Amino acid sequence: MRKIRSHYATPEDFTAAIREDNALEVFTTDGYEPGEEVLLELSFTGLPGKMMVRAIGHEWHAARPRLRVRAGGTVMCAGSEWRKIQFLKKVATGEVKLTARRRHVRLPVLVEIRWRRRGQRDFNTAALSEISEGGGLLLTQHRPEVGEEVIIEITPPGSARPLEILAVVRNSNNDEGVGLEFMARDMGGVHRLREVIRRLVEQ
Repeated sequence: MRKIRSHYATPEDFTAAIREDNALEVFTTDGYEPGEEVLLELSFTGLPGKMMVRAIGHEWHAARPRLRVRAGGTVMCAGSEWRKIQFLKKVATGEVKLTARRRHVRLPVLVEIRWRRRGQRDFNTAALSEISEGGGLLLTQHRPEVGEEVIIEITPPGSARPLEILAVVRNSNNDEGVGLEFMARDMGGVHRLREVIRRLVEQ
């Protein structure tokens, strides 16, 4: 999956680019084909950090300098990816305030994992819908409390051995799950986590 970047000069430019039919106007010189799945990196002035969104290419055109038309086109988003666009719209209009800048950009994934509370043996089957070296979004029916320590087991694509990660629940603001911060990662664990993330995004 290729990554493309689209930056908007102002929050108003971003909100103007959102269409009602789950489409988003993007400005990028990285061409894509209709129907191609892309990893879209969105940013606009005032947004602390960047948002990664999975999207499907709808149409793209090269720049037309004489007509003062920038290179770009439209992409389509659905489900949780479209909800990310709507969340960014709230940020752009000032309805939601973001002040903290994440050290690592969260990447959109959807991977089945197992997790358990630290000190317990029984695992729960769940999923991660976002991941970075710093943390992830855990989707689970049995939501742990903020401040609880949990053990996450992720099995990378093509691997039989799971990666075990200690994490702390940092927030429960998302209706779909809880935000995790990964803890106690030695250098070997960091390198393996990076490889796991790469495989998950590219699968």
